[in-house]
Amino acid sequence: MILDTTRLKLRLLNHSDAEMILALLNEESFIKNIGDKAVRNLQDALNYISNGPLTMQQDLGFSLYCCVKKDDEQAIGVSGLIKRDGIDHPEIGFAFLTQYCRQGYGYESALGVINYANNRLALKHLQAICNPDNEASKTLLQRLGFSFNKNIILAENNKTVMLFDLNSS
Repeated sequence: MILDTTRLKLRLLNHSDAEMILALLNEESFIKNIGDKAVRNLQDALNYISNGPLTMQQDLGFSLYCCVKKDDEQAIGVSGLIKRDGIDHPEIGFAFLTQYCRQGYGYESALGVINYANNRLALKHLQAICNPDNEASKTLLQRLGFSFNKNIILAENNKTVMLFDLNSS
């Protein structure tokens, strides 16, 4: 386990999470707000887990983590840190299955990730990106203390996103 919050445990993703990842990455809201990761079947989901979060964890010491509800051990989404080309600092990211949205899990998990980044990883500057149309994520980032920096174009997909910064002392 990487960290825990009041209602969640955040742990490394593993191959047993492939079904949840397949469902999450194919939700309409994920594709609209984050992007199409071309994960269409369980093998694609296994490859995504291995080549994305697990490789990043091995290389950088952080990644997206599986969010598991403490009360029923249900995997409900991901939250964590990523490092993307073209963005100067580690970036917080989160996504939850639709049925678990708007229940405070995003805020709770992201706050835990920020504390983990500051206290365990000694990261004092975090960033986040957000689709300009994603009002829920913009509001959540502002509640977490992030400030809008500027609009940028992502090299990976040529999309304009909002860049937010969080500086901790």
